[in-house]
Amino acid sequence: MSFADNLAFIEQLHQRVGDRLVVYYLPAAETGARKLLPAGITIRPFHDSLRFAVTGIPVLTAAADIYCDNYFAFTAGLKRRSTQRLIQLWHASGAIKAFGWGDPQTQQRSTADQQRFQAVYDQMTDFVVGSEKMGQVFASSYQLPKTRMRVLGYPRSDRYCQPDWVRATRAAIYAKYPALQGRDVILYAPTYRAGVTFTLPADFSQLKLADNQVLVLKLHPHLADQAQRLYERYPNLITLVPTFSTDELLTVTNTLISDYSSVIFDYALLPNCQKIVFFTFDWDSFQRSVGLQADFKQWAPGTFVKTTAALDQVLKQPANPSQLASFNQLWNTKNDGQATERTLDYFYPRSN
Repeated sequence: MSFADNLAFIEQLHQRVGDRLVVYYLPAAETGARKLLPAGITIRPFHDSLRFAVTGIPVLTAAADIYCDNYFAFTAGLKRRSTQRLIQLWHASGAIKAFGWGDPQTQQRSTADQQRFQAVYDQMTDFVVGSEKMGQVFASSYQLPKTRMRVLGYPRSDRYCQPDWVRATRAAIYAKYPALQGRDVILYAPTYRAGVTFTLPADFSQLKLADNQVLVLKLHPHLADQAQRLYERYPNLITLVPTFSTDELLTVTNTLISDYSSVIFDYALLPNCQKIVFFTFDWDSFQRSVGLQADFKQWAPGTFVKTTAALDQVLKQPANPSQLASFNQLWNTKNDGQATERTLDYFYPRSN
């Protein structure tokens, strides 16, 4: 576990398979992993080290199934039995950024590196996805057959289809930040740029919000200091809500500003989803360094803008959510609130 986004699924998995379940977590996911302890789930820290090779690898080698929520290099060296399943439970339900063989950086790596990457991809026996579209992206990006794709729905998406979770989350946010209630909340959630300082365009101060609008900036948790500095630079424009995650803030969002983040796939499932704007002021450099899905602009459910002036105009325009239906049909096909149950039933059928 490298992300703490699949805790509800893990708890349901534990109910299905019992104490056979062991969760290894990366340091960044420790807080989330500890939330599993009250359910009686065994958790262990993961460090790619000699100690893990001695104590952890034997556990994985003996496991019936291994779930991964990310790329883990060590899996290339596992001697997988014919009956053992390595199941990719990815940390996003859709893809905007390129990865695998679609990443421009991959082409620049050595032949040995490329072979090592492919060895990791080849180990995966099952990919849990929410749509045929995401399955196609995995098959192409990892050069794998489509027969390994399981269109069951993305378990993490279930909560967005659960009215009780949405209501409770909204209530908690409004209780902590009452100034957001009754306002037109604009959430700006740009994607994480590894090793890069996130900066806004020089003319960002020219953005003019209406009296009833509030702009909440939510950067990746690793960039909390940068978010604070941006708030100090634009105190009349930016609001920070550090207590709640991006996922939670989506429930009170009327307009989402993003760029290349997979947050759009989650937001599109919520009943309050009204408008999505793609603020891609660094499109050219991002395309060269990270890479984007070739057809991104064809299915993106919103307007693309590159300047603050254009962003200002789009925010003033009324919402037009007509694109959401076709977008959800393409990317959220099986993200209907039943993905967890469907996934567990597929891998662990109940006996009659």
